[in-house]
Amino acid sequence: MKPVEALLNLPGARSKPTEALRRTLLKVLVAGKWMRDKAHLPLTEEHWDVYKGIHQASWVRLQQMPRLHDCRDYNDRIQWLKLFDQREEAVRCADKLGVRDYIRERGGQGYLTQVYQSGRTFEEIDFAALPNAFALKATHDSGSAMLVRDKSSIDLSAAAEHFARSLGRVYAQFEGEWAYAFVPPRIMVEELISPESPTPPSDYRFHCVNGEVRWVQNDIPFQPKMKEVIVDPEGRPMHVHFSSHKIYSDEFTRPAPWEEMSELARTLSAGWKYVRVDMFVSRGRIYAGEITFFPYSGFYKGDGQRVLGQLLDFDRSTFESPLYKRLPLA
Repeated sequence: MKPVEALLNLPGARSKPTEALRRTLLKVLVAGKWMRDKAHLPLTEEHWDVYKGIHQASWVRLQQMPRLHDCRDYNDRIQWLKLFDQREEAVRCADKLGVRDYIRERGGQGYLTQVYQSGRTFEEIDFAALPNAFALKATHDSGSAMLVRDKSSIDLSAAAEHFARSLGRVYAQFEGEWAYAFVPPRIMVEELISPESPTPPSDYRFHCVNGEVRWVQNDIPFQPKMKEVIVDPEGRPMHVHFSSHKIYSDEFTRPAPWEEMSELARTLSAGWKYVRVDMFVSRGRIYAGEITFFPYSGFYKGDGQRVLGQLLDFDRSTFESPLYKRLPLA
């Protein structure tokens, strides 16, 4: 074990360093790796902020550094994409309002929910003009959505506080998810899918490479936490546990419009080295959801991400120029 890594309290370290010492040692470790990686990869000073973020976050989340020039698994490949596939179109797709135009341009108008309102602040939303059921979302982050089935029951004060926090932060800024820094923070109100159901519909997440589906992750609402089934492009269970924070399952029934969903995923993912296309099905209708470039920020635990990472066979010999320092911040 390298001396610096041992001091950072990896297994085998003899004593636990102070937090200040840990931060200093981590900086030394990342700086040393930066110099080594520059010998193999086209890293420039414009990459540094994203590089530093993904390495520090990887250490905190996984207690290891990513391997970028000889990627081992799914996580490593996601970190590679954060650095070397920075495209301006990714900013539009990371924006929950902007991605709707992207989907329309590819013939997906009929797969979109209806947007009722949007604004820069929660106070701009006219709740009196909304239907009884709707979904509230921040356009620039993940995990802040509120599903409202009866607007008479919503605590507007609590909701305003919730979205003030969400709109006031840059999502994933310390984990190298560079695109979110350029998405204008707004709040949007859209149609709620299956408002009559006490739980949201299953989420079908198509993981695609160069416009081809490699596997599908079906997230099923369940208590006490989400169930997950991983299937191949034909809908056959792969018996892989990808998300350790979800319950493993291998029970899967292909929804009726499976072929149409697969074609939509291929259309929306065409031209990208890797992207995840999310969809829902309700009453036989397909709804396009988010387009995600860095699922879980590339910090999955367990063997599943190693197995599935081998399916991310995109070309790592071509590189996009870094945009993080060039685009105007939101």
